[in-house]
Amino acid sequence: MARGEDFQKILEYIEKNIEKSVSDLQELCRQPSISTTNVGIKEMADLLHSRIEKAGLSSSINKTDGNPILTANIKGASDKTLLFYNHYDVQPADPESEWISPPFEANIVDEHVIARGSTDNKGNIISRLAAFEAFLAIRGELPCNIKYIIEGEEEIGSPSLEKFIMKNKDLLTADGCIWEDNTTRVDIPVLSLGNKGLCYLELTCRTANVDFHSSSGQIYENAAWRIIWALASMKDENENVLIDGFYDDVLDLTETENILVEKIKPYDGADRVKKFELRKFLLDLKDEQLPRRHLTNPTFNVAGFDAGYTGEGVKTIVSGRGRAKIDCRLVPNQDPKKIRDCVQNHLRKHGFDDIKVELLFSSYPAKSDPDAEIVKACIRASQRLYGQDAEINPFGSGSTPCYIVLRNLGIPLASTGVGRITSRTHSANENLKIEDLMDGAKYMAAICEEFV
Repeated sequence: MARGEDFQKILEYIEKNIEKSVSDLQELCRQPSISTTNVGIKEMADLLHSRIEKAGLSSSINKTDGNPILTANIKGASDKTLLFYNHYDVQPADPESEWISPPFEANIVDEHVIARGSTDNKGNIISRLAAFEAFLAIRGELPCNIKYIIEGEEEIGSPSLEKFIMKNKDLLTADGCIWEDNTTRVDIPVLSLGNKGLCYLELTCRTANVDFHSSSGQIYENAAWRIIWALASMKDENENVLIDGFYDDVLDLTETENILVEKIKPYDGADRVKKFELRKFLLDLKDEQLPRRHLTNPTFNVAGFDAGYTGEGVKTIVSGRGRAKIDCRLVPNQDPKKIRDCVQNHLRKHGFDDIKVELLFSSYPAKSDPDAEIVKACIRASQRLYGQDAEINPFGSGSTPCYIVLRNLGIPLASTGVGRITSRTHSANENLKIEDLMDGAKYMAAICEEFV
C-alpha cells in the first residue's frame, strides 16, 4: 500500500477510466505533428494546450524561434516540485505502405493503439495526465507540486529548447525531473539516468565532375572506393574504433554505476534473433554481455552510404562522387566537435584529405546522480507496484536532450514511461499496448506519491 490510505482508489480510478485515456491518446495521435516537415505543429500545440487544461493544470503556449513550447503547472500538497518533460512532435510516417493501419487513424488492433506517436511520445503524455487527473478526482490535489514542459522539436534535435530553458530558469526550477520515456521490461519499470551524445557526420568525396563508363575503371578513380577505403581504416573487424583520440575522454564507470549495470537482466538474445531475423549479434556476444556493451560503449556507425548507380537493373559506371553518413553515440565525457576533429585528422593522416567532413548534428552526453531523491522515489514506486526495484541504466542508450536540463538547470532526473522494444518507435506500425498505457499511468501516480 503506497503512502496515503486512498492510493489504491487512485489506481482503481486509472483502471476504470482507461477507455477515456485511450480515447484521449487516439485524439492526440489523429492530429499529425511532424516537425521535420512542419505538418500540424500549431494544431497539435493548441489541442494539447486544451487537453492539459482539462486535466486541471494551468497551461501556456510559449512562442520560440521554432515550434511552440508548452508549459504547465499545478500546486500540490508538499513543498517538493517535480518537473515532467515530453515532446509532442513525431517522426514522419514513411513508408505508409508498410502500416497495417493508417498511421494517423489511431485504430486499435489486438489491444494496441497503432499510430505514429502512440508511444513516442503522446502515449507518455497521456499516461502522465491520467495520473494527475486521478489524484485530483480522488483527493482534490496532487502529492507534490507539478511543472510540465512539452516541446515540439525533439525529433529534429530540440534547437529551441536550450534557449528557452536559459530564459525561463525560474519557471522550470524543480527538485527532480521525470524525462520523456524509456523502454520498459515486461515485468518492471526501467530507468535511464542520462543520455548518450550524438555526433552525426557526412563524409563526401569527389573524384571527377562526372560519372564515367566503367570500361575506364582502370584509369579513373572511383569515389565509392575512396569512401569505402576511408571507412575501412576507421574501424576493425573486432569493432574497435581506430581513430586517434576517439576514446580519450571516455569516463570510467563509478563503483555504483558498475553495480547498477551488473544488476541489469541479460537480454533475451534468442527472442531478438527471432523477432528481427538477426543473422547474429556483433562479436557473437552472449546474452549477459549485451547490456553492458549496449548501454556503456560509444558507437561508430555507418548510417548510410551512396555512390554511383543504385537503381533497378544495370548501369555500368565509375562513380565520380561518394557519400557516407556516420553517427556516433557518445558516452560521458566525449565531445561531438572533438570527435569530428578526430575524424578529420584521421583522414588527413591516412591520405584521405580529399574527403570532406561536415558535422550535421551534435548533442552532448550526460548522466544524473543515481543516489538522487528522484531516483529513490522511482525505485520505491516500483517496489510498491511490482514488489521489486526498477532496473536502472546509469546513462541511457538514446540521445535525447536531457543533457540540457542536467547542464543548465542542475535538476537530477530519471527517464521512464511507457513503451517496449516491440513498440516500433520511429518505424512503421508504431504501437502502444492499452495495458501498458494503464500501467504507465499507475507508475507515474506512484512516483508522484513517493516524491514528497
